[in-house]
Amino acid sequence: MKLIKLDKNYDIKVKSQVTHFLTPDFIYIPIENRPLPFKRNQEIKKEESIFTDVFSPISGNIIGVSNGTFYDGQTKKCLVLKNNYQEKVKNRVATRKKLSTITIENIKNEIKRADLQEKLLHLDSKHLIVCGIDEEPYIANEVFIQKENTKEILETLDALLKFYENATAHIIIKNIDSENIESYSNFLGTYQNIELHLVDDYYMIGEEQNIIKSLHIKEEYIYLKASDVYEIYYNLKKRKPIVEKYITITGDGIANPQVFAVKLGTKLMDILTVNYDLDFTKYDLYVNGLMRGKKINIANLIVTKEFDGILIMNKKKKEPKECIRCGKCIEICPIHSNPMMAYLTHKKVPCIECGLCSYICPSYIHLRKYLIGDSNE
Repeated sequence: MKLIKLDKNYDIKVKSQVTHFLTPDFIYIPIENRPLPFKRNQEIKKEESIFTDVFSPISGNIIGVSNGTFYDGQTKKCLVLKNNYQEKVKNRVATRKKLSTITIENIKNEIKRADLQEKLLHLDSKHLIVCGIDEEPYIANEVFIQKENTKEILETLDALLKFYENATAHIIIKNIDSENIESYSNFLGTYQNIELHLVDDYYMIGEEQNIIKSLHIKEEYIYLKASDVYEIYYNLKKRKPIVEKYITITGDGIANPQVFAVKLGTKLMDILTVNYDLDFTKYDLYVNGLMRGKKINIANLIVTKEFDGILIMNKKKKEPKECIRCGKCIEICPIHSNPMMAYLTHKKVPCIECGLCSYICPSYIHLRKYLIGDSNE
C-alpha cells in the first residue's frame, strides 16, 4: 500500500491537557430496533445494562425516545436519559489489586466487547500489536489516551502476555509523538517482552497491513488500538464497562482545539455550545476527520464509540472544476482503483474510503463520494 506524507497545517495544535465534559444534562442511547427494557420515568443507575453490550454512562431517569444522528450521517431512534448528577452505581465491585492475577475466565467474563474478547482468545498468537496512531490528521485521541494512561497500558500488556507462549508485545507510535516516546521510555525497562517501535509520519501508516509489513511479522498476531488496551484494562482492573471516551474538537476555525473526555451518548452540540461561542453555519464541519470523514448535519449528532471528533474549518473558496483527466487520483490510489472513471461514469468502483483521491485532485472534486456511488452526498 502506497504511503503519503500529507501537507498538514502544523499551526493546528490541541491543548496539552484533556478537557473533561462528564456532566451532560441528557444522554442518548441508540435503540437499534431492540425492544425497550425500561419504562418512561424509570430510574436507571450508572453502568447498569441497558442492552446486552450497552451500559448507562450516568444515573438518572428514562424520559422518552428521540432521534439522534450518528457519525455516518444516519438518523436513529434513541432512548433519552435525564441526568440526576448523583452517579449512583448499579453494583459496587472491588477493583482488582493486580492484573497479574487474571485468568482466561476473567477475559471471557469481564471483557464487555465481544470483538475484543474474541481477539484475546486466540491463544496461539505470538505477537500483541498495539497501534497508538491516529490516522486522521488533527485527531489526537489515541495519542492522548496513551499520554494519560501509559502505565495502565503497559501493565495490561504485561498481564496478557502470560497467555501467549513466548509472545512479544509491540507498541507502534509515530516518531513525532515526542511526549509518548518519553513516557514509554521511562517505563519500558521493567517490561522485558514489550517493545516500542517508531514509524514515520505517513498517512495510513497505522493500517494493520502496513504495521505488520513494517514489523516483518510472519506468525499469528493480535492487532489492537491503544484505546482497546485501555478498555481491556478498565474491564479487568475496575471490573466495570467503559462508558466514556476521548474525542477531538479541532480545526483552523477555532482558537483552542482540545481533546475532551466525554460520556458515551452525549450530544455533540452540548459540548460545542458550552466551549465555543461560534455560528457553526459559517464553517465547514468534518465529522471524524478531513480524509475519511463526512460533512453532515451535527444538530443532533451523538457521541458513540465510532465517533472520533469534529474538525471546524474555515470555509475554502475553492469550487470544484471540470476534471482535467490528469490521472493523479489513479496514481495515488492505494488499491489501484480508478476514481476518475467513477466520476465520469457515476459507476461504483472499489474503494477503501481513504480520501486520497479527493486530497490530490487539482480540480477540487470530491472524488470519494463518486467511488462509493454517492454522487449526491
